[in-house]
Amino acid sequence: MNRNKFLSLIRLSFIGTFFFAAKKKKANEFLTDCDDPITPPVPEGPFYKDEKLNRADITEHKKGALIEYVFRVEDKHCKPIEGAIVDIWQCDAEGHYSDFEQEKTGNQTWLRGYQKTDAKGECRFTSIFPGWYPLRITHVHAKVRLNNGNVLTTNLFFHKEIEDEIFKNPLYPKGPNPIALSEDVELRVDKDTKRHDTLIMKVVKDAKGKLTGTYTFAVV
Repeated sequence: MNRNKFLSLIRLSFIGTFFFAAKKKKANEFLTDCDDPITPPVPEGPFYKDEKLNRADITEHKKGALIEYVFRVEDKHCKPIEGAIVDIWQCDAEGHYSDFEQEKTGNQTWLRGYQKTDAKGECRFTSIFPGWYPLRITHVHAKVRLNNGNVLTTNLFFHKEIEDEIFKNPLYPKGPNPIALSEDVELRVDKDTKRHDTLIMKVVKDAKGKLTGTYTFAVV
């Protein structure tokens, strides 16, 4: 089975899940006490594995634009949550995931790992900026767990201007991602861009070219 068909089949069981559930909730249930949106879910997709890799540096040998992810986890009252597990996974600069036979990467573990949040509700990872693959806009996968239970599975996205600049780097051989938001297999069911916009990670570059991406997960 080719990769595009594999991804297309996987997504069918997920499409619309978030929106059908949303209709049953009142609008204010999607906002924190600070009037910020509760972080919306995005299905985990076909490339998740619970590798149980407790590590801050998930890069291993992978080449790409280095980036530090800084995550904060808050409750609906805008209070930091200590001890939350943030588990992330992403593709490499060429758009492949580790530890999947269809990717020819079995028994490899790069670009996967988890960290626990500190007293400020924060944790950090060292990684590379992700590449892209057909049917998806550029993204990082994430799960948030509390008290041994999963409370959020989602994606994080980037401003197009940032990723287009990074994809000029020869370490990203495929160049800019041509997939439009309306073509993304997980988001094209949305009637507007609100879910996508809520999930954009802020990325800044310092004078030395170091990238830092930040995002706050608001969970209930």
